[in-house]
Amino acid sequence: MSTIFIAGQRWISNPEPELGLGIILEAANRRVVIAFPAAEEERTYAAAAAPLSRVLFQVGDNIDVPNQGPLIVTEQQEHNGCIVYFAKDENGEIHPVPEQILSASIKLSNAKERLLAGQVEHHRRFALRAATLEQQNTSQAASTRGLLGPRVQLLPHQMYIAAEVASRPSPRVLLADEVGLGKTIEAGLIIHQLLLLERAKRVLIVVPDSLVHQWLVEMLRRFNLKFSIFNEARCRQIDEYEDEPSSIFFDEEESKEKEENPFEDAQLVICPLSWISSHERRQQQLCDAGWDMLVVDEAHHLHWHEDGSSSPEYKLVERLSAEIASVLLLTATPENAGIDGHFARLRLLDPARYPDLDAFLEEQSHYEEISELIQGLSDTADAALSDAEFCKRLETLLGSDQLKSLQKNPSAEQLDKTIRDLLDRFGTGRMLYRNTRASVGGFPKRVLHEHALNAPAGYEQACTTASIEESLHPEQLLGPAWLKADPRVEWVEKFLLQNPDAKVLLIAADSNAAQDLELHLRLRRGIASAVFHEDLSLIERDRAAAYFADPEDGAQLLICSEIGSEGRNFQFAQHLVLFDLPLNPDLLEQRIGRLDRIGQLGDVNLHVPYYAGSAQEKLLHWYRDAVNIFEQPCTVGNALIIAFGEELKAALASSDTTVIDSLIARAAAKAEELQEHLRKGRNRLLELNSCQPQRAAKLIASLEAEQRSDTLADYIEMLAEQFGLDHEDHSDNAIILRPGDHMITEAFPHLPEDGITGTFDRERALSREDIAYFSWEYPLVSSAMDMVMSSDFGSASICTIAVKALKPGTLLLEAFFSPAVQAPAWLQLQRYLPAQSFRLVTDQQNRNLSNAVAHSKLNQLAQGVKKTLMPVLLREVRGSITAMIPHIENLAEDAAKDWIKSATKAYETDRSDERERLQALMSRNSHVAPEELDVFDQETVLGLNALQSLQLNMSALRLAIVSQ
Repeated sequence: MSTIFIAGQRWISNPEPELGLGIILEAANRRVVIAFPAAEEERTYAAAAAPLSRVLFQVGDNIDVPNQGPLIVTEQQEHNGCIVYFAKDENGEIHPVPEQILSASIKLSNAKERLLAGQVEHHRRFALRAATLEQQNTSQAASTRGLLGPRVQLLPHQMYIAAEVASRPSPRVLLADEVGLGKTIEAGLIIHQLLLLERAKRVLIVVPDSLVHQWLVEMLRRFNLKFSIFNEARCRQIDEYEDEPSSIFFDEEESKEKEENPFEDAQLVICPLSWISSHERRQQQLCDAGWDMLVVDEAHHLHWHEDGSSSPEYKLVERLSAEIASVLLLTATPENAGIDGHFARLRLLDPARYPDLDAFLEEQSHYEEISELIQGLSDTADAALSDAEFCKRLETLLGSDQLKSLQKNPSAEQLDKTIRDLLDRFGTGRMLYRNTRASVGGFPKRVLHEHALNAPAGYEQACTTASIEESLHPEQLLGPAWLKADPRVEWVEKFLLQNPDAKVLLIAADSNAAQDLELHLRLRRGIASAVFHEDLSLIERDRAAAYFADPEDGAQLLICSEIGSEGRNFQFAQHLVLFDLPLNPDLLEQRIGRLDRIGQLGDVNLHVPYYAGSAQEKLLHWYRDAVNIFEQPCTVGNALIIAFGEELKAALASSDTTVIDSLIARAAAKAEELQEHLRKGRNRLLELNSCQPQRAAKLIASLEAEQRSDTLADYIEMLAEQFGLDHEDHSDNAIILRPGDHMITEAFPHLPEDGITGTFDRERALSREDIAYFSWEYPLVSSAMDMVMSSDFGSASICTIAVKALKPGTLLLEAFFSPAVQAPAWLQLQRYLPAQSFRLVTDQQNRNLSNAVAHSKLNQLAQGVKKTLMPVLLREVRGSITAMIPHIENLAEDAAKDWIKSATKAYETDRSDERERLQALMSRNSHVAPEELDVFDQETVLGLNALQSLQLNMSALRLAIVSQ
């Protein structure tokens, strides 16, 4: 018999009971639409498979109506498929209560009803449910939720940034770590957290074409996130609307009927930047699709101008970022387009905070002063707070009240808060994160190898009429036969033959040169090589990169055009051949960063073949002696180009070597001055803001503790046993799971038909990409837990136990209560609750035996009861159970009051600190409207009210009968 849904009826969601009491809005066309007012959610289901249960109260049940006292049902009547209850208030008056006006909050008791009805299951199922309940509560309340599951190293700077950014309601930040520090991983960690915390559902990633597949693979391999690539071909499959008539039979009205927004077809989307920025109609559809989060990689390619003549790419991202709440911009070179380019990216994140370039430049000039204050509070706080001039400067920035509070109580906690306030309120504050290799540490050395070669015949003569760019790329001057004439080609051949076991990456500026060179080396010398350039498709590029990465049968050499200097990571190689040197230092840093990055185990050998006495040699000396880029990452290269760029070009063209020598000496002095200024000012602030070591170390320790690999291994074994999966050991700390012949479900979520091999060891998972990394956040595990808790699986059980110390016939009632706060997910109230379920054990005398009788001990002693004996047994004990349950529920209600008190206190403290921060920011930023604080206060009240309604819902109930 099919279920009949009628508008106005009240139902609950089986998989999401925490949504509260729902109300049917619409039931037609084989679908049902239900709203959950308590959680501000709405769901649409196929009527035939809707996971809903009808809520009907019986005579004697308590019901709740907003703005009324407690009511007790005395009668119920049905009218047009809906129920009207007649309920008595505390004065004895009877009130008609249509079910539509019932409170959206509801207390569930499925476990109790199933136990009393004899719908009980084996005690091992109960044990699995109890374990699932415990792990879910632990995970939901964990401060590290979302960081545990990704297949990444636990690197302090990455975890710190991810935790800090994802903790905000709507993060909008620029991730600008130096090349090789893992910005993609940081972005993935943030995305993973927001999705897991349900603060984002739709995520859009916009990247350069060359990085589309890399992002797709990284999101899946490291974070188990299945993104979809959208291009014009994909959109055409969904949206059949034609912009222009395709034939004389074209019907515009018919074509419009076929128009659909293709971006509504997937929740997680990756788009190539060049395609979407050049297609006006797709841009409009992209904006109309509605997104919770936008991620833009290589954001330095977005060009902005004060006069409004910005690039199409910048205008697209500006349009999207104005409509999307959370925005992440990624770039390793935030100032490669000058300070105005850096400002332009910050402007995308917060146009109110950064409305004017001149004001931004003025603000930057004070970074050194703020850095000195922080240094004083960090290193010599007592002396600094006794210094009148120091305190006066601090008071100017933070106000007299905060200074007096700090002087009165200069504790480590207060000092830390003051430093965080300075970082937060001044400069780029919490909007820009930039870790440096110097602050992270542990990187290999860069080793320069200069290879001087004799210039070929005709080169010097050709340079007399050539541009500087052409003289730096001899292949453009040597003609079609340049491969035979260019001594760099012969040098590359010899180097590869002398180092047959070395993986070598070669980067050349010109795509044609790269292709010619690769073909020449492969055919003439038989060198195993691959080429990577912009004319290849994304799949062809991926194949080339994979061939090079293969340690056994892969290419010895990968030749890249300039496109290979961004995004791709080849840290398994230790040799980089710079076939030419670019004039842009940031571009050279990007090239070196393909090898010099996290995960590199050896020295990075930088090989520069050049013509002696040429412009190539002069440019090499410039980078070596002025910029110092071959020893350490370049932080001032762009500033040097701005200051000396024209002189450099003139010196490269001059035949007088003293010109370049003089320029290098002056530039080196300028570089040291700029670096010292950065060390004292902006970089010091960014370093403090981007990773606070003590807090990062505490976070890493929490993550290591919460992995609980042994507990997870036991839990998966329980899952396999109860769901009928085949489970076997693979090797140390690794298992194989396969679908079994006697599974209780047709398919097990995220379990392939041919099975899966997984390890509980993070380090092993990092070294073996063919093995899954099992964690509490792994999709197979989390989906299985949801499957257990969204049904009645194991919720009620009866067993017998043999205990000599207890009298035969003694009844022990064990109950597990799960905390439920019926509130929107974005409030994240679960993290204020204890990381556990609430367990109680009582006997017929209503004694609380929770501490005396351990759950694990009951599991060991439990013996099943034959189904044929269950009806007789229940008739004997039903009266006792009925008397015991109200007592255990009263104990849970008392405990809930303590949980509410504790959670409310923690929540109020957090919100008070955040409100203080917002007020301080508003005092500095006149563009922030007071209404923002009003919205914050309204949200705080919403959270407090929700916490006051916290309930401990009975999720599992077991009766243990002491046997002979």
